[in-house]
Amino acid sequence: MSFALGLDVAVTRGCDAVLLGDAQVARPLGRVKTGSEFRALLDDLAPASVAIDAPPRWAVEKRRACEEELTKRSISLFTTPTEEKGKDNRFYAWMRTGFEMFDAARDHQPLETFPHAVAVAINGRLPSDGKRTFRRAALEAVDIDTRHLKTIDHIDAALCAYTAWSSLTGNVVRLGDEKQGWITLPGTSLLERYVR
Repeated sequence: MSFALGLDVAVTRGCDAVLLGDAQVARPLGRVKTGSEFRALLDDLAPASVAIDAPPRWAVEKRRACEEELTKRSISLFTTPTEEKGKDNRFYAWMRTGFEMFDAARDHQPLETFPHAVAVAINGRLPSDGKRTFRRAALEAVDIDTRHLKTIDHIDAALCAYTAWSSLTGNVVRLGDEKQGWITLPGTSLLERYVR
């Protein structure tokens, strides 16, 4: 049986992990707070694919191409700063946590993804209702069993897991370049612009 794992990154409360398998039931696994905890989880489960809701490293230049690709489609996000701008800024602590998680998962070739963009790509529009409702609806639209997802963090981790799962069949779109990295989303194509 194949499994895909998604990780929603957060600093103080820890990072929520969700596993998705052949039965397409999204199962929360709890939280990891350190890279070593995440590495131990991955070593124990050996998922076939991993997707993380964070960039893997600081931007090399002012703006990453993958983030430009999303914003030109009207999908908003927090852009990744250069190390000089972000390393001492408290706001970017979650990105630093994400870097740690990517490093811990390096043997599993983790993908960068973004739950909001995943939900937009699946639903074919920007949200006009609540974030939680919109994102859960996206999972249900692709036949994911969401009954075990109790929080928005679970839902976001499940959207990451779905992206990881989609990558196993090659049913993904990658935005970006080799220099600054890729954001991976499920599906075969994206709209030029998304509206509500």
